[in-house]
Amino acid sequence: MTLAFALLIVFSVVLFLLLLGSLVLYVFGIRFFGIIFRRPAPRPHVDRSPKRISQDTIYGRGRNWFYAKRMEFQNLRMRSYDGLRLFAYYRPAQRKKCKKLVILVHGYQDHPSIMGAFAQLYLEKTDCHILIPHLRAHGMSYGNCVGYGLSDSQDILMWADDMKKRLGDTIEIVFHGRSMGAAAVLMAAGSKQIPAGLKGVISDSSFDSLANQLDETFYGSFFYKRRFVRQVVNHLLKTREGYSISKISPVFYASSVEVPLLLFHGKDDAVTPVNMSWSIYDKVPAPKRMVAIDGARHGMCYNDATKRYSMELENFLQICGFLKEEK
Repeated sequence: MTLAFALLIVFSVVLFLLLLGSLVLYVFGIRFFGIIFRRPAPRPHVDRSPKRISQDTIYGRGRNWFYAKRMEFQNLRMRSYDGLRLFAYYRPAQRKKCKKLVILVHGYQDHPSIMGAFAQLYLEKTDCHILIPHLRAHGMSYGNCVGYGLSDSQDILMWADDMKKRLGDTIEIVFHGRSMGAAAVLMAAGSKQIPAGLKGVISDSSFDSLANQLDETFYGSFFYKRRFVRQVVNHLLKTREGYSISKISPVFYASSVEVPLLLFHGKDDAVTPVNMSWSIYDKVPAPKRMVAIDGARHGMCYNDATKRYSMELENFLQICGFLKEEK
């Protein structure tokens, strides 16, 4: 065997292994894209009450309250900017002339009814309209790709505009989001299209950017650490949804938030570390307050510190002028 022939064989084997390795990484890139962005549960044909609702947390009890009061909530529909059919629960205020609206936004893998806990909280403090959107790829809303707040932020702004058409241009609005919903309301508030009546935003356990959140979630994963895999995930997102992972960044939008902001975050949050909310807090130029709850895990601030959460929220709404008496 000549030296040239031997080198050719070695080169061919190396090339084959490189191509095989690239193929394996590409397959894992597709797999990770599915894990990250695939709709977490199939869209139900009917919005039916679950047979059993755990009462172990305040959110479970709130969901139970929601279905007990289900007849008080209307089903609203809307087309998104990209043509998806979106749904929302709407509970009108007791007084027809009420001009206060709270938009409650659920998190990743949550059913919107879980926001019933927060609906109860607001209704204890004031008479107001309650809107609970089903985020795209969640609940009754269509879509197969989770937006992680970026596309959802535009949906929320469209819901706000729809409600202004229903209730009048003078309505006062508060956005309140939990987890991924918190990221959505932050990006909505930091956009250049906020409704004129937006009085304040409450963010509960938001990530600062999806890139950082994915690093936190997949820390230690050999394949996700590979740069090529991340590039494949990003390429698929750009191809299918028209934007990159870097665009999903509440901390980027934070510097444009011009309304009062209240942030909650659990100090024992192992999913989305509390420093992510601090990063957002540092960028916001508007009046702001950060409430870090000792011992609270991800999204559990209201459950683990119910009285303090309620007090902080009430004080914030007073500052925003949202609780003032209407004539």
